[in-house]
Amino acid sequence: MKKTFLALLALAASAFAQRSETATFLAALSPANEVPPVSIDARGTALLYAHVMRDAQNQIVSGSVDFVILYTFPGEATFTGLHIHAGGAGVNGPVTVNSGLAAGANSVTIAAPFRGILSRQGQVLPDNAAGVATLRGMFENPAGYYVNLHSTVHPGGVIRGQVMRAESTTLLGLMSPANEVPAITNVTASGVGTIEAVRAYSNGRLAAGVVSFDVSYAIPGDSTITGLHIHSGAAGVNGPVIINTGITGAAPVIAPANGIGSIVIPVEVNTGVAAQVSTLEGLFDAPGDYYINLHTSVNPGGLIRSQMFDTEAITFRTMMSPANEVPPVTGLQASAMGNAHINALRDRSGNVTAARFVFDVNYRFPGETTFTGLHVHDAAAGVNGPVTINSNIAAGERSVVSPGGFGNIWRPINITGGQPLASLNALLRNPENHYLNLHTTVHPGGAVRAQLAPANARMPRIVDIISAVSDDRVRTLAQGGQFTIFGEDFAKVPTDLSGLVGFQLPTAANGTSVTMGGIPVPLITLGLEARNNPSGYIVGQVPFEAPPGNHDVVVTSANGASNRFSVTVAPIAPAMFFDSVGAFAVRVMDFSIVRPESAARAGETIAFVTTGLGQTIPALATGQIPDSANIVAAPASLTIGGREATVLGTTTIPGFPGIYIVLANIPTGVTPGQANVMLRVGAATANVTSLAVR
Repeated sequence: MKKTFLALLALAASAFAQRSETATFLAALSPANEVPPVSIDARGTALLYAHVMRDAQNQIVSGSVDFVILYTFPGEATFTGLHIHAGGAGVNGPVTVNSGLAAGANSVTIAAPFRGILSRQGQVLPDNAAGVATLRGMFENPAGYYVNLHSTVHPGGVIRGQVMRAESTTLLGLMSPANEVPAITNVTASGVGTIEAVRAYSNGRLAAGVVSFDVSYAIPGDSTITGLHIHSGAAGVNGPVIINTGITGAAPVIAPANGIGSIVIPVEVNTGVAAQVSTLEGLFDAPGDYYINLHTSVNPGGLIRSQMFDTEAITFRTMMSPANEVPPVTGLQASAMGNAHINALRDRSGNVTAARFVFDVNYRFPGETTFTGLHVHDAAAGVNGPVTINSNIAAGERSVVSPGGFGNIWRPINITGGQPLASLNALLRNPENHYLNLHTTVHPGGAVRAQLAPANARMPRIVDIISAVSDDRVRTLAQGGQFTIFGEDFAKVPTDLSGLVGFQLPTAANGTSVTMGGIPVPLITLGLEARNNPSGYIVGQVPFEAPPGNHDVVVTSANGASNRFSVTVAPIAPAMFFDSVGAFAVRVMDFSIVRPESAARAGETIAFVTTGLGQTIPALATGQIPDSANIVAAPASLTIGGREATVLGTTTIPGFPGIYIVLANIPTGVTPGQANVMLRVGAATANVTSLAVR
């Protein structure tokens, strides 16, 4: 015990040199995988969240593993162990990460319907060499480790599976009766549905998958919820149920008297059912083709529904310390790497409208600790502020007890409106005015704390502005085209706006806006690349309203306005995207990219990606995201290797504002190799690029 305590103190002392990371793993559990195989009709899927700490050399030095086991058994069973073992398929290996499930008081006995969810967290302290080696190995070669669930009847293991590195996506939906088909107009109800889809492959095939539902709803009080599903179907269409939570009329959920509640259910994807496999794949590749629906006894066809949307991912990383509390906490040798992971949806104003907020805190305390609160508070460093985003950990039944003072708190919540949403938007503008605080029974006012970002009063500074194709010779910008601003301190929190809902770009996000000649500029990306100099960049769209001529561009952040930078605008200023080996071009036949190793042939139809081609037919509004291939109004011509190519069309790309494609056939007689490509639109000529031809 003394050794463990000293290890914890050493870890706390060195914590500032560390960083934390969470990775997701899956294992398909089967009795056939046991050694020797077990004869029982049982199965399961293990979803693992590995929360690891890395040192200054990027080596994993400790961690925690959340085990989430979705199991199905033929009858009653008592589980007496749940571990990660070191060993490949067909080999029995030693236990290296223990979930704490054990025979006796720590066992779990299941009853009808003999399927359910088992959740535990296992710890890997710095002095656990085998456990640390396993965490490192899971990141480097997960197939060398397996998850095993043990029972009284099968103490050596009843279902088992090799660990697989998994990928995940988080989707959100704004659920409403108006989205039902037909629309429901006589009920006031709403909801936010979060879906975390996780998948893993083996030998090129889907080997395991989990879809986790987290729905926050506000519906008529005491409603009987009779279903919660993912359906296949576009907006305005009723489609079949594909992923089912198991809520039914026979096994319903009764909403609270005030109608406000939440449902959190992870669901195992059956890899033997083609529809479930294709839906899981679709949630990654085309989430808008699927919708989440909550059904009630009064509205059995669905009460609130939403298509699924991709989200924008944002992470804040902090080091929480007792010294940051107000007043400072003394005599407590404790620390925590406190992370906040946000997946957000935005509207055309640029504001976040709903989000999934994950509290991810790796805590290191000197002994048994009971945590009674974990929150975001609104206040600057040195000031105590109110709780605005609450993890829902609290004293009493909702406390978190850590017997050894070592572990991770992974607590997702949905932010749907009110003060939490207002605070989140304020946080994205000025994160230094918000702090993360972890409370305990001994220190109810806060034991460890950290601001979500350091104080920042720096003003934005523009260094250069060019076309978005990143050719510094292309400096004339076109109405409706994309351009890039390079500089410093443009936004305190970058954003790629990937969670934007709708077909209109915002002109402000995270406290940052841009004007060109006093006209608001639609924003596409507020970026930060720390390795570059300058490190900041903004991709925007030139307003169609900006008249030809010179205009001053100004960036305004939460701290104030930048210097003015003059640009020249024209109705058309074509520019071709390219990289170190030539133009960005794809074959229309199979969408493969043309590269020197896959050069284009005479007669092939190639799509060249461009910007700056001007207005279209029908005309686009400033900031409008095209939902169809609008035709470019000005005529275009193209030569490849000095030979005239037949231009088949020039159009916008649906979903990509300010980006166009030029479709052309490769002419005959082009000398093999890198052939020059020259584009002319109207009276304007683009930058010269090249294309690999054979």
